[in-house]
Amino acid sequence: MRLRHSAGWVGILCVAMLAVSRPAAAQFGLGLLAPAAPEVSVEQLKGWLADPKTMEKTVVVDVRTEAEMAVSVIPGAITKADYESKMNADYRGKKVVVYCTVGGRSGAYAKQLAAKDVDVVNFKGSILAWVGAEQPLETLDRKPTKRVHTYNGRNRVPASYEAVY
Repeated sequence: MRLRHSAGWVGILCVAMLAVSRPAAAQFGLGLLAPAAPEVSVEQLKGWLADPKTMEKTVVVDVRTEAEMAVSVIPGAITKADYESKMNADYRGKKVVVYCTVGGRSGAYAKQLAAKDVDVVNFKGSILAWVGAEQPLETLDRKPTKRVHTYNGRNRVPASYEAVY
């Protein structure tokens, strides 16, 4: 009996939360109500990074762990910590491209940023799609590398790259 009663309250709470505005939902950590961020493909991102005018207005943010980023990043990418420390100064008004290994973690972070009215896109397929298209990688100190953190041994990369996990 108590379980049904609790379930009823949960339902009422869910309906009530749907009635609140998106900023209020985000404030209470209700990410499900946050707007989904659009996605960008490998070809679109390649074009943006190749165009100095577009790149000037764009910041690429890696949301993976420090261990993953220590292996390699997409050229020009910054860490999530760097972005968050300067988001209201250096990066205000820029398009933010977020990525991780396959797009799950970055998709969740993109939703959080979108709820704060940040112009954000999630990189569909993330770093594995990037290397799948044979695109360059670099270390955080901006040296070229062919190593990529694949998160686990199930994720595959082209033979020209070295998988690290």
